[in-house]
Amino acid sequence: MSDNDWQDAIFELDDLVRMTKLELQTFYEKGNKSAGTRARKNMSDLAKWCQTQRKAVQDKKNNPDPTV
Repeated sequence: MSDNDWQDAIFELDDLVRMTKLELQTFYEKGNKSAGTRARKNMSDLAKWCQTQRKAVQDKKNNPDPTV
């Protein structure tokens, strides 16, 4: 994973968390059921993101880039 790849992953995480937070606020504060559905989907996407990143970290740990 290059420098830009992990930075992009962090921005993606930030976006997922921000979208989930907004949908949850709408669900709890306004009682919007559709927002609850979107929040659940976002949380599912967040779980997938976590699995992908966990695997990437494990791969990087087990196969470090050669240093010159």
